[in-house]
Amino acid sequence: MMGGSIELESRLAHGSTFRVRLPLAEPPPVAPAMDVATDRSYRLLLVEDDSIVATVIRGLLEREGHAVVHVINGLAALAELAHAGFDAVLLDLDLPGVDGFQIARLIRQREHAGQHLPIVAVTARSGSEDEAKARAAGMDGFLRKPLSGEQLTGALARAVNGVPA
Repeated sequence: MMGGSIELESRLAHGSTFRVRLPLAEPPPVAPAMDVATDRSYRLLLVEDDSIVATVIRGLLEREGHAVVHVINGLAALAELAHAGFDAVLLDLDLPGVDGFQIARLIRQREHAGQHLPIVAVTARSGSEDEAKARAAGMDGFLRKPLSGEQLTGALARAVNGVPA
């Protein structure tokens, strides 16, 4: 009905190959969804207790040229922030011990006048009130997992540049 074809090639003990050909038009190029420049490399603190999720996020960020320090809990994050400078923090909300909301509040309490470290929540939570709670705790951005590299880059750029999401 679409003017395409389906082909099957099968050889005993070698397997089968299926080919589906559809005469579809190539989609138009997608315009970038953000107006914020993202050509700068950042030094980032990733606070994530799931090693697989951390590896994926770290890979997405490093592919964009960012330097990433990964820690698995909030107390380790506070220790890193005490002795190293970062351009932003990517913070999971559900961490062992002290949760991401409390870590964000502690970061904000420790800032001096004129300081503001961008914090982006990265969570698997699906509740509708979680974003408002994250913003009330002092976070600048909010992302739900799973996320794409474009979503991550956009939220990071907006948070670092002080653009409301």
